[in-house]
Amino acid sequence: MFNLFSNPGIEEIDPKQAHELAQKGEILLVDVRTPDEWAKTGVPEPAVPISLQDPQFLQKLQEAAGGDTSKKVAFICASGGRSSQVAQSLKQYGWNNTINVVGGVTGSMRTPGWVQQGLPTKQV
Repeated sequence: MFNLFSNPGIEEIDPKQAHELAQKGEILLVDVRTPDEWAKTGVPEPAVPISLQDPQFLQKLQEAAGGDTSKKVAFICASGGRSSQVAQSLKQYGWNNTINVVGGVTGSMRTPGWVQQGLPTKQV
């Protein structure tokens, strides 16, 4: 099946896997949605909210990763489109361990989202 949002070469995990790996400290989970989206659904626990619209996005990502561009970072958005694009785009800045969370927070045709799977969220 053709997937419009799939990026070859980008690892993909579902929300439950993202939650488990983030809880174990094996990945840094970053929510790239907008503040309005965060307000509507909350931010996945334990994600770091860094909006793609923030002009300081790369700087804040560097800070969240402790300056380590080799750190495994999983990106989550509403359904998996933006997070897939950012995971791919960051390779040009030296981030080579990027992951896309398919289904995102609200779900997609492929995968139920974080909220649909009853995973924890926090308000920011």
